[in-house]
Amino acid sequence: MHNKNYISVGIDVGSAFSFMTILAPDETVILKPFKITHNNKDSLERAVSEIKKAEELYSLESRIFLESTGIYHFPLFCYLVDCGFNASIINPIITHSTKNGNIRKVKNDKIDSKGIAKLGLSKDIPVSQFPAKLVLELRSLTRKYYDLTDERSAHINKLKGDLHTVFPQYLDVFCDVTGKTSTMILRQYGTPDKILRGHKKTMIEKYQKLHERSCQSF
Repeated sequence: MHNKNYISVGIDVGSAFSFMTILAPDETVILKPFKITHNNKDSLERAVSEIKKAEELYSLESRIFLESTGIYHFPLFCYLVDCGFNASIINPIITHSTKNGNIRKVKNDKIDSKGIAKLGLSKDIPVSQFPAKLVLELRSLTRKYYDLTDERSAHINKLKGDLHTVFPQYLDVFCDVTGKTSTMILRQYGTPDKILRGHKKTMIEKYQKLHERSCQSF
């Protein structure tokens, strides 16, 4: 006997599109697997419309369950939350365990979306609520920061490797070869010969101007 007071929306998420199935509390199919194209506004709006129709038909609120799929469920999840729906994420380990109990082993997104909707009607199914959009943005910025830091480190290591090959003495002069003074010298005088041929007074003037600009920036 079913005593659920919500309709269950199961979404099997893919990279470019997803399939959505809507079930009544007694597992009656309200909407057969429906394809949602992520970059198509009309497709997204129709999905929202179908969920709202089901809510009106049964006079119940919906609960939406999306299988976690790396980064691919993020945009769709945020879109549905922005539309005011109650959405949750299901760990794929849970959905896979239910598939393994079936004879069918071949993945079928349409059938899988129905299975996710059924799971949504299960008692005490473990789900996770996605963090607020600000938290997501901070996480994204943090990941980007570390990506750029790694990229910077790779460039520094390459520069040090090149200097070790063509100008090994340079590494003993500057503890930070990417500092402002070092960078200025490398841009103006890229080889030992150019440094030796460079005018001492000109080099001092360039360094003084660079130092003055650095002081003004604070």
